[in-house]
Amino acid sequence: MSDSKPAVPGDQRVLGFVEGTPPVGDRKVPSEEDPVMVWPHLLVRHGVVALAVMVLVLGLALFFDAPLREMANPTLTPNPEKAPWYFAALQELLFRFHPLVAGVLVPGAIIIGLVALPFIDRNPETQQRSRRIAVATFTIFMVVWIILTVIGFAFRGPNWGWVWPWQEWYGEL
Repeated sequence: MSDSKPAVPGDQRVLGFVEGTPPVGDRKVPSEEDPVMVWPHLLVRHGVVALAVMVLVLGLALFFDAPLREMANPTLTPNPEKAPWYFAALQELLFRFHPLVAGVLVPGAIIIGLVALPFIDRNPETQQRSRRIAVATFTIFMVVWIILTVIGFAFRGPNWGWVWPWQEWYGEL
């Protein structure tokens, strides 16, 4: 505790007791317009938006059929066997490069690059417009990863060949 004068009872806040004076002015005076009540104003809005999203998703699920196929057969592997969407970019890299390159070197280079990025971009500024190296590196990485994910998830068909999303290929083996 500091040697400052004891706080006035009006200086109590939600998370604790604030001693001393504020940096600007003599004391903190709450007004009728400053406090924003969380209940009911904020939580009711969040609840209404959550219900609206749930109704929208339920409506979409009722009116549009999911592209499901036959029951799972453990003796028959589907063609193509695709990874989940979050690994589709890595699977696309594995299709294009040797497994050592796509499975070890590229992810290793990404991790080493992310660790080294603060040492490469030594700019002390926190504004985005002055951090050109960090913004460019992140943007290039995300664009390439999103493109590979979309290609691996939406444009790959039997025998990992190129198939447009509007072409029917389900059931071909």
